[in-house]
Amino acid sequence: MRAAIGPKWLILLILTFGVLEIPWVGYLFFFQAPEGVAQHTHVAAAGLIGGSAVLAALAAGWLWRGARSAAILTVMTGTWMGVVLLFALTISSVPVVLATIPGLLVAAMATRDVLQHPDVTVSRWLPALLLGIALVLIVRLGVSLAWTGTSIAADHLRFLIVVYDCLEVVALIGLGLGMRAGRHRTAIVLGSMGMVLFLLDAFVNVVVVSEGPAFIAAVFFAVVGEFPSIAMSAAGVGLAMRRWTEVTAMPSRDAKMGA
Repeated sequence: MRAAIGPKWLILLILTFGVLEIPWVGYLFFFQAPEGVAQHTHVAAAGLIGGSAVLAALAAGWLWRGARSAAILTVMTGTWMGVVLLFALTISSVPVVLATIPGLLVAAMATRDVLQHPDVTVSRWLPALLLGIALVLIVRLGVSLAWTGTSIAADHLRFLIVVYDCLEVVALIGLGLGMRAGRHRTAIVLGSMGMVLFLLDAFVNVVVVSEGPAFIAAVFFAVVGEFPSIAMSAAGVGLAMRRWTEVTAMPSRDAKMGA
């Protein structure tokens, strides 16, 4: 039986946060307004599209170096692009969709290769593709900033929020269960996903709302919900990376002892 990753109190805290978000998702499903207007969309686009481009470039560099921690960046890149894809689908932004789908797929393949073969450098075409996709996204961001307005109708707001919060529940509970079962790869993937999901949740909630009660509520939920979840996810990833290093180093130590 595999030993748990990290202290029991941290695992319990992560699971508690994940379980407590389930009734919140139910509340949103029934009471969240189905439509709305997103404000300051240029700032949101800079964070969503620009952030995914920056992460893709960073992941490409770490993959090129053959760093084991590239797995964290590739998962974060794929998650970030998945979030951009989700937002783009709900507002029917076809150009953004076309740019993020290849990035999501390449990031997923790179993550698989790094997690399965941590000591083998991934194929060079993977980081090259990620870098190319990052450049495409930067160009797309420039077009968006030049040709779109600063507010946009969110016609599928309830769908977007409910699906997004469900992903957060999966990330937190999956991270907690993965740590409890001692599954370091699961914890790395879901913890890295959680960091991005909660970071972008806090960012978008604060940016796209108008001033007043909605903005105050967004800041409040970021402080009591998203920021602690980011910290817990980061802690889980760090502990899982340490366990991964220990597990992969064990065969070499055993071989030296046998010799």
